[in-house]
Amino acid sequence: MSSFLRPLAYRHRWIYDSVTTVSSLSVGGVKRLRGLGLEALQHRLEPDALILDLCCGSGEAAAPWIAAGFRVVGLDISPRALDLAAQRHPTMQRVEGLAENPPLLESSFAAIQLSVALHEFPRPDREQVLKSCLRLLQPGGWLVLVDLHPAGPLMRLPQQLFCALFETDTATAMLEDNLPSQLQELGFATVTQELLAGRALQRITAQRA
Repeated sequence: MSSFLRPLAYRHRWIYDSVTTVSSLSVGGVKRLRGLGLEALQHRLEPDALILDLCCGSGEAAAPWIAAGFRVVGLDISPRALDLAAQRHPTMQRVEGLAENPPLLESSFAAIQLSVALHEFPRPDREQVLKSCLRLLQPGGWLVLVDLHPAGPLMRLPQQLFCALFETDTATAMLEDNLPSQLQELGFATVTQELLAGRALQRITAQRA
């Protein structure tokens, strides 16, 4: 379940952009929010490594990787979002498909990014998405995951309000779970969690052994 504001935000771009701008202030603004994945992994990767932006939408979080010189594949279920990504980032290879079962070759990517997308999936589907990431990564490849985390005292009320207005039950469910432990159980190694934005946001890096 979600409020009537969620479909409005996706239908009218200015609402979505306004919400993103306000909610990103606690990490230093929209530009830094969208660059958190690159910031975590850039020093671990070869300059021309192949990167998968899973649930890429219209390519906002892929843009920093492209600007840094990486080869980027963006996967999304929405043809409309991929069309917009094509206009904004013509060098990004675009693939239409499900994140739970991507039509991509095993062990293809040096890194995979999931930027503020995993909380959209119910628990069983979320597990399938993470298993897909493990399958698609090269041995030694890296996953970077940026998403919601239970907020500390200062950000708790804003986070609750945001989730009530713009998110669904899947986001609430993810806030109850321990993602680093889940990644370790699925077979990821070198799992590191960093809490940002008054603990309301987590950035996790994990490696395919």
